[in-house]
Amino acid sequence: MTIVHITGSLGGGGAEQMVLQLATNSKDADIPTIVIAVTDNNTLEPKFASNTIEYHFLNVTSYRNPSFKQGLQKLHNIIKESDDVVFHCHAYHSVLLGMVYSRFYKQTPIIFTLHSSTVESTIRRLTLFATKPFRKKDIIFTSNAKKWYLKNSAIIPNGVDFAGLYIDDSRTIDPDKSFSFLYLGRLSDEKNPLFMITAAKGLIQTGITKFVFDVVGDGNLKNQLLNAIKTEGLDKHFNILGFQNDIKSFLKTANCLILPSKWEGMPVAIIEASAAKLPIISTPVGSIPNFLNNTNAALSSLDTFQEAMVSCIQNYEEALRKSDILYNELKTKYDIKTVFKTHLELYQWVSK
Repeated sequence: MTIVHITGSLGGGGAEQMVLQLATNSKDADIPTIVIAVTDNNTLEPKFASNTIEYHFLNVTSYRNPSFKQGLQKLHNIIKESDDVVFHCHAYHSVLLGMVYSRFYKQTPIIFTLHSSTVESTIRRLTLFATKPFRKKDIIFTSNAKKWYLKNSAIIPNGVDFAGLYIDDSRTIDPDKSFSFLYLGRLSDEKNPLFMITAAKGLIQTGITKFVFDVVGDGNLKNQLLNAIKTEGLDKHFNILGFQNDIKSFLKTANCLILPSKWEGMPVAIIEASAAKLPIISTPVGSIPNFLNNTNAALSSLDTFQEAMVSCIQNYEEALRKSDILYNELKTKYDIKTVFKTHLELYQWVSK
């Protein structure tokens, strides 16, 4: 069996991080594994290279120009000699490419992970529904993520390396330092990074001024965020750090992870924070309420998000107690070795 992950890019998002971890585990298990990036975004390329994972870029720029056909041919040239290929397609455009390849080149069993709780486009939902016969199994993160356009879904959560992210040091608030809210993820609309401007202004209005947002990530809203920070005079409250290959140091120095997302699938950042026993404040979107609640984190709508941030600062021991509960709840089920084992059983099943 050869596992072929098809992903939109090697960008720094949660889906690509999961591809990296799944591919690393299958390679370590001596299972032939290839990662195919549809576009040329290569943010995570150094990590794939350092883990000696075979990866290729198809350099598709549009599904409506010759680069799409050229990408399909390139994919065929890469895998045509491989035995018992199983496609694991990550997100919408990747599964389209996988299904077209399976239909016109070589029939290949396909597993599909949407990596989102919603598909906004009606055309995309109808396309996924109509193409169900071309997929063996769709993966969802929780039972409430079932959709009419997804096929007989298998429930497998995202996972991280709990042992690798575990932090021994006790967390405290240093009165000589600013309270650090960590934003870890893409600077894109669904993640709602511009909300941090509203939150910062609100904290200042309540008399809380000793805080900082450490923003780890990149994306198309970066310039808009930078401009808003400058316009509102909030420079001293923001550290814009860009994409980082090693996030453990930021998990260690932060006081709290925030996720003010508008919509989500199952964000890897939350599981990473739980492995590091970092308190979490999140909106209750996507699959998040299936493993976060107000006994192990702080779930809050955007209307009350700032209040939750104030509560975290003022009641930090309680926030730490909740983070301990979350760690113990997730450390086995959401560890990458457990998650990979479940994926591997599915790969083996569809390859029969």
